[in-house]
Amino acid sequence: MAPSMPARVILPRFLALPFLATLALASSGCSLFDLLEPETTLADLDPARARVEVELGESPRVSLALVAKEGTCEAITDDIEAKVDDRPMDLFIRGGETPTKDGWVCGAPTFRKALAEENLGEGKTHFEVSDDTARIALDFEDLLAPRSLTPNHPQNKIDPGVDLSLAWSAPGDELDEEKLDVVFTYDDETLELPAPPEVSVVDGEIVVRIPQTSPAGPATLRVDAEVHVAATSCEGTPSCEATVKVSPTVALEVTNGTVP
Repeated sequence: MAPSMPARVILPRFLALPFLATLALASSGCSLFDLLEPETTLADLDPARARVEVELGESPRVSLALVAKEGTCEAITDDIEAKVDDRPMDLFIRGGETPTKDGWVCGAPTFRKALAEENLGEGKTHFEVSDDTARIALDFEDLLAPRSLTPNHPQNKIDPGVDLSLAWSAPGDELDEEKLDVVFTYDDETLELPAPPEVSVVDGEIVVRIPQTSPAGPATLRVDAEVHVAATSCEGTPSCEATVKVSPTVALEVTNGTVP
C-alpha cells in the first residue's frame, strides 16, 4: 500500500494576502498595530508650511494641511488638534503614504471644517494646531469675506470689442490670470459669443473684452477664481499660505455698440 501524502493547507485568496503581509511585517520587526497607531507628534512632524484652502460655494468649507518637509511622509497621532476661530476641525487625512491605483502617494495631514453662514464675513480668521509638543498659529484678514464683482459701467453695460473693468471686492486678494476662468452666458439660450472672452488682470481689477461681433442682449458673467490670501501672522512653521476658491457672478447687458 502506497504511503499517503501529507495534506497541504491552502488559504483562500482573501485570507492569503493578509496572512503573507503579516508574515512580512513580523520578519521586518514591525507590527500591524504600529501601522494603525502612528506616533508622530506635531514636534516630530515639524511641517515646512501650513496651507489653508477655502471653498466659498453652496457648501462652504475650509481645510488646513500640514505640508511635511521634503523627503518625509508621516501620519500624525490623534493628540494633534486643529481649530478655526476656536471651533474644532475634523481630521480628514491623517497623513503618511496611502495606496492609489497609480501607486503610493504621500498625503499631508489635513483638517476640515464646514462653514455656516454666521461663520462667513470680513475680519480676522485664526487657525491653531497643537498638541503637548508644539503649537502652530496663523491669521488671515478677510479670508472668509464674500467676493463680488462691480463693473466700471454704472448701467452694467458691456460693449463688444471694448474692455470692461470689474472691481474685485476683496482688495487683499492676489489675482492671477492663470487662475481665472470667465464663463459668459446669454439669458437667451439661442445666443452665444462667437469666441471666448479675453481676460486680463490690471491693477487688481479683472478686465474682460468680448468679440466685436457679439450679439446684443442680457447675459451673466461668472468668474471661477482661485485667489491667494497672504497671512498676517504665522507662528510655529516657516510658511503659511491660503487660497480661496470662489465663483462670483454679475448681470450684464451686451450693447449694439459703444455706449457713451
